[in-house]
Amino acid sequence: MRAFVVPLLVAAACGGGSSAKHPDAAPAPYCTPKSGTKLKLTEIASGLSSPVLVTAPAGDPRIFILEQPGRIRLIGADGILRDTPYLDLGDACIQTGGEQGLLGLAFHPKFAENGKFYIDYTRASDGAEVIAEYTTTPAAETVTSAPRELIVQEDPASNHNGGMLAFGPDGYLYISIGDGGGGGDSFHNGQNQQTLMAKILRIDVDHPDSGKPYGIPADNPWKAGPGVPEMFVWGLRNPWRFSIDQQTGDVFIGDVGQGTTEEVDVIPHGTSGQNLGWSVFEGDGCFDNNPGCADATPFTPPVVAYNRVNTGQCSVVGGYVYRGACMPDLVGTYFYGDYCSGEIDTFIYAGGAATSKMSRTSDVDPDGLLKGRLSSFGTDGYDELYATAVSSGRVFRIEVE
Repeated sequence: MRAFVVPLLVAAACGGGSSAKHPDAAPAPYCTPKSGTKLKLTEIASGLSSPVLVTAPAGDPRIFILEQPGRIRLIGADGILRDTPYLDLGDACIQTGGEQGLLGLAFHPKFAENGKFYIDYTRASDGAEVIAEYTTTPAAETVTSAPRELIVQEDPASNHNGGMLAFGPDGYLYISIGDGGGGGDSFHNGQNQQTLMAKILRIDVDHPDSGKPYGIPADNPWKAGPGVPEMFVWGLRNPWRFSIDQQTGDVFIGDVGQGTTEEVDVIPHGTSGQNLGWSVFEGDGCFDNNPGCADATPFTPPVVAYNRVNTGQCSVVGGYVYRGACMPDLVGTYFYGDYCSGEIDTFIYAGGAATSKMSRTSDVDPDGLLKGRLSSFGTDGYDELYATAVSSGRVFRIEVE
């Protein structure tokens, strides 16, 4: 097992992740708070094409659903799924299939004022990963404006793109990018400080630096080098889904493993610069007898690691700390799951460790609706929790029975 290291301290042309919520946001109008911890899935949409995320601006009664082939679908305040997409990138703009496509969406914390949102997708021409900004009328049901590209990262392979976007309570945009694909860190990006790959990035979209479409926060750990200044944490393989607890500022990362081990990492608020170990470590174990494992002190271990060999599991799906009002007994509980098994598990992060661990699969999904289909969790504008079933094209709200 790796030893914990005290990390760096920080202060507080084609047509997006989660929105930053407020701890005092109004409760959802569709529920009455209900005690208990036994859970159920309530379908809110079906007939979708590979849904991979649910999100919304804070306090907005609408729900926005990402379809991997390149569309953002909208459920209006009336609860009806609109036929016309909110945004459609079109086949000419997006490369999709496998781990490629429209991967992330984040609304600016001041979306209701400035109409800005951000997407992460793989470009049709070369498969490069693009993070782009759109500006629209906040109340619009379709987006017709042109994007502004912020980051274009060429990918040597089609997988391990990461693709999640989220704003933190600090107002900065966080971005996950994987190690470039292949197997066994074949492009040697896991421990490479000079690339945007294999990292969570952190940028300032409101105060661009001279000659760039975004700024580098003053407290980014590598703002002055020696690595890429956008870096927040590094040593990741494929951080498909991460989230930021808007109450505590802690960052929760589900990092997909190679052959044996899946992991969840937590970056406590006020820290940054952690090396999470890939490809010296996979989860909490040495990867491929890497000699770097002899000295574990430079690396930060996961708070949860599970062996998936012969279990029906295959890829961790990072989730969210529940901060809604409909399930008061579960406030502060972190939800995550597994893509292949559809299992949903929880823990409470306390004292630097995952406590109160619980498997909730039988409670949430006794009929196996998410088995082999759990692509993502998500939250709406009231911090209520959702799960997307990519193969069946369904989206569910997680509720108390």
